[in-house]
Amino acid sequence: MTSPEPRRRLYHVAAICLFAVVLAARPGLASTLTFTAVHTSYQPGVTSSPTISDTITDTVGVRWDLVQIVQRTALAGGKDVGRDAARHATITLTGSGEAEPGKKEAAGGGRFVFKHRASLGRSDDRDEDRDATGVEVHGIYVVTKFVDWKPAGGKLPVADGIGQAAEASSGILTLNVRLFPSGGGHQDGVLTVYCLLPGSTFDIEEGITLAIDGFYFVQDEGQTLFHVEK
Repeated sequence: MTSPEPRRRLYHVAAICLFAVVLAARPGLASTLTFTAVHTSYQPGVTSSPTISDTITDTVGVRWDLVQIVQRTALAGGKDVGRDAARHATITLTGSGEAEPGKKEAAGGGRFVFKHRASLGRSDDRDEDRDATGVEVHGIYVVTKFVDWKPAGGKLPVADGIGQAAEASSGILTLNVRLFPSGGGHQDGVLTVYCLLPGSTFDIEEGITLAIDGFYFVQDEGQTLFHVEK
């Protein structure tokens, strides 16, 4: 993994004052946002502690990016869209970051746009929503904890505009994240980044998933990429 700054550098997040946010929708009514004041000392790693994968055998640096492919070149700054079809919701993410699986450390983040559309029924003569209301929330998210890393090898089939092509890799990286809407508050979730390259050692569905407050978003569009330090 190569970048303009040292590859092993992890970001530091200061202790801050937070507000809890609840994202919910009531059947037949517009989606609503409820804000409740909460003051807490924010420390990475307090959200959950799933079992770490047996595939972690040493300390290596892993960089992750949500990428865009421009002129057959993988570049940082792409967008991945997750969809929860059952709840008529989408979330669009940008972002990148780093992890050191052997040390169980991770950092990074990006921006998000959450959209929740609540259908009010069907028309009599057309298979379309009769009416709908919804909410749109913008904000940022940060990584709070490393959860799991499963490398899968492979070879990047396009030019590498992020790091060294020899370090590009398939894999699955799971992270705890915290979302901060621009209007205030926060919500914790679990983000999993999946990358599939030709020659990977096991099958992977490219993209992201995000589990947060009763929503489960699965990949709808976008691409991802890992670089593993050699």
